[in-house]
Amino acid sequence: MKSILLLIVALFPTIICAQKEDFIWIMGRGDNLDVDSVRKVNLISFPNDTFQVKLLYKSIPFFAVSASICDSTGNLLCYTNGLNLYNNQHTVIPNGSGFQSASQFPFGFPFPQSYLILPYPDSLNYQLLIDQTYIDIITDGVMNSLRYSLINMTSLLGNVTAKKVVFSQPLDTFNLGHLTVVRHGNGRDWWILTTRYQTNTFRRYLVSDKGLQNMGEQNIGDLVPNGVGYSAFSPDGQWYASYNVYGYTSDPHAVIQYYRFNRTGLLIEPHSRYFPTPDTEGYGGVAFSPSSRFMYVSRLRTIYQYDLEAPDITDSEQVVAVTDSFKTATGKLTPFYGLQLAPDGRIYGNVYGSNTQYLHVIDQPDLPGPACNVLQHAIFLPAQNFGTLPNLPYYRLWEWKGSPCDTLHGQPVHAANAATRHSGLARAGRRLSLFFRRRRLARSA
Repeated sequence: MKSILLLIVALFPTIICAQKEDFIWIMGRGDNLDVDSVRKVNLISFPNDTFQVKLLYKSIPFFAVSASICDSTGNLLCYTNGLNLYNNQHTVIPNGSGFQSASQFPFGFPFPQSYLILPYPDSLNYQLLIDQTYIDIITDGVMNSLRYSLINMTSLLGNVTAKKVVFSQPLDTFNLGHLTVVRHGNGRDWWILTTRYQTNTFRRYLVSDKGLQNMGEQNIGDLVPNGVGYSAFSPDGQWYASYNVYGYTSDPHAVIQYYRFNRTGLLIEPHSRYFPTPDTEGYGGVAFSPSSRFMYVSRLRTIYQYDLEAPDITDSEQVVAVTDSFKTATGKLTPFYGLQLAPDGRIYGNVYGSNTQYLHVIDQPDLPGPACNVLQHAIFLPAQNFGTLPNLPYYRLWEWKGSPCDTLHGQPVHAANAATRHSGLARAGRRLSLFFRRRRLARSA
């Protein structure tokens, strides 16, 4: 029996190893206004839990939007700047251009978290790109549809086999960006949450091997304002949070809204923390620590930490960083903006408002208060970055004990019959990897 298990383990090294689909980030700049007018791109990777970056001499514009995906061993498959899809040769994938108007958005799509790329469940070679389309109602930007595209990466160059297929309902409107996903409790499928425009109504979609399914709506908590910001699920899948700055520039407002989430698709226990108005710090983001105990909210001048195990979460608020007076070589400040939990267990933050070559780092995000060690402008990038962070799911979340074995049933909106499925051996390998993971956790308990 032992020899059989060893043989099976040898057959499935990439399944048993930690998932590395988020191991490469692509970030760059959106305009050509600086002295160095040649666009270049940062390729960031995390081998052996270390941050590494190299320079790509590629003229690809990035302005807020970046989404990428690797295979399970950390090899880049494809990425997007919101305009085109690129393969790991950094060329446009066949049928992968024109996702947004290049004439309208020449410097890249400017709305954070309006794109994401997922592995298609139980498929070896297919990925699913989800994006939003933009309309401008007078001065208020709105997303008016959700779309999917199916990417086949069997070949080196890849191919987009279905493109910009609308799966939201007719006349739907959504708040800007905030596309974020989490694994279903079955450890295989994905939940997508979006917010209907200027409501407290969450539309729930499920990505499974049956395709995209509309799982209905949920009304909960305060109205979610249409604004600019970031949303995130906690690594354990038990929390969802959304930071928004909204209103006109003459009277800006900001709020962090957070909820418990049960991985069967429902939010519970809504909370809202409204910042003083008129808001003077504005744009920012949100991220969770690796253990899911702490939630971080970044604003232009301040980073806050919240203890999700505290009796009163809002009262647990601590200021863990205030921006310093550091300036770049071109005389620009480095205010805080978005946050993203990385595979190395650190949280990285970009800089708001201009091209810079710096990233902030929360070095020990699982420690309380100032011990979390916020390192301002700690990383100098070889290429400039314009407010770009990758929109990535957390891949190291598996089956939730006690969850339904199979996906809940909903209204199907698409079944991608072209997507090849894993063989029975691959399914067995996935179950075996979960078995060994649970065994390791039991031994360490």
